Amino acid sequence: MKHIKTYESYLYEQAINEIGEGVTPFAWKRVGSAKVDGWMADMSQHDRSSSSQNIRLPDLEYEFKSDKTEYLVKIAGWFSPYTYINFGAKNPNWKKPHDYDVLVSVAFVDKHGGIGTDKEKLTNYGEQFKVISTVSAILQEVMKELQEIEWIKVKEIYIAPKLEDADEGKPITQTKRGRLYLEYIKKQGSKLKGDWTASIEKDSFVIRSGKWSGGSPGQFIQL
Repeated sequence: MKHIKTYESYLYEQAINEIGEGVTPFAWKRVGSAKVDGWMADMSQHDRSSSSQNIRLPDLEYEFKSDKTEYLVKIAGWFSPYTYINFGAKNPNWKKPHDYDVLVSVAFVDKHGGIGTDKEKLTNYGEQFKVISTVSAILQEVMKELQEIEWIKVKEIYIAPKLEDADEGKPITQTKRGRLYLEYIKKQGSKLKGDWTASIEKDSFVIRSGKWSGGSPGQFIQL
């Protein structure tokens, strides 16, 4: 059976090298009542004298059909008032900072509990690429809307891949799905407006605003 494993490994490495190349996302649509404009309405009504942090926003929900099943994508959001001290009011070039910091996380599930669940084996690379490409396209659309709003700033985007049973307990970059996500983040992250850094955490990836360095070796990747 050794040659079968070797062949599967070969297919996986080829897939990693070709990730994002010429992949067309599935058609998707927003569902539910939550939308970015609603997030802005919630934040604009927030009492800035409150000391509350990381206030949860309604999940943005999207659906799409793949060749085999249907997916539900959820983009969660949290916001905190941004506090600053004005030392530059007399400077004619001084610009008022944003009012709120925003954190975003993205997750998706198979609506029918099959492909996309924790038990799924990562073998159909073409299907997986299109699914991840679609989730990426949805996130890019949401980020485009958010980054057009001057009084907020998205600080972090959280992404936590679901792992196969055989990969449980391994560092995320040593798992098949973790490597797949990381390569996609590296290739697609450059489309985000501004400077961003991918941070490799224990069981997730965090895309952070700005240029980060330090930490453990290989933890930060400039996008």
